[in-house]
Amino acid sequence: MKMMYGVISRDGKTFNDVGIYSDGTLHNPNGYPDDEVRAVFLKVEAERQERIRERRARGAKKAVETRKQRREKKIYEVVKRMMADDPIGRGFCCAICGRLLEDPQSRERGIGPECWQDIIGLVEAARPLRPPA
Repeated sequence: MKMMYGVISRDGKTFNDVGIYSDGTLHNPNGYPDDEVRAVFLKVEAERQERIRERRARGAKKAVETRKQRREKKIYEVVKRMMADDPIGRGFCCAICGRLLEDPQSRERGIGPECWQDIIGLVEAARPLRPPA
């Protein structure tokens, strides 16, 4: 395998058809000075790797925000159902986070203990706003 570039332009110099093979040897058919080709190629490759790292970091940050929004949406959907006296029902996995439910009480309500704390707080806050039946 080799890393190839058609044209590299850096620091006012242009190199055509250069690359580095996996064994470390240069692909340099135009006879440019080897040390310059290697230095420019490694600089370009380092810049490419930095762009990849930045893109992955942005993606990871966006994924965290998306997971948070999805969880909040599930919590509010469950609270809405509970306010309408529509039980979530039994389950072996939490309706919010999807984790396996271990204890019988969690299985009965279909929500795990960590997620239940978030839900119960919202339900209690919404109860006074609920019109009397």
